[in-house]
Amino acid sequence: MSTSQRPSRGPAAPVYVYTHTLSDPVLDEKRFTTSTEHILEYKGRRVLYTYTEASAISFCSASGANYAGNMNVKGYVIRWKYGTNERGELLSEIEPVMDKKAQDEITRILWPGTNSAPRVFFA
Repeated sequence: MSTSQRPSRGPAAPVYVYTHTLSDPVLDEKRFTTSTEHILEYKGRRVLYTYTEASAISFCSASGANYAGNMNVKGYVIRWKYGTNERGELLSEIEPVMDKKAQDEITRILWPGTNSAPRVFFA
């Protein structure tokens, strides 16, 4: 990821280059992990997020869980899969969702219910 400034939409908003590798730092070390990318249409903008889940998880405390899942919101899509890096991975330019009200609304859309906040993370 690299950061840059883009002079659109009024004051410059921070943006970063997102490499389309499907991984999740919380669940990568667990067994039976899958990740998928999705786009959410939100108030005229596209929001990129990944959904990651793992099953048959065991913890060092000898406890376990049958399932764990979460969503990582990467941000608003500025440029979608516009090129590749030196490893051939697709790149997109993403603007983080910084507004707390927008984060709350997106969280409720992605994971409705009372237990959504611990399951939706913002970059």
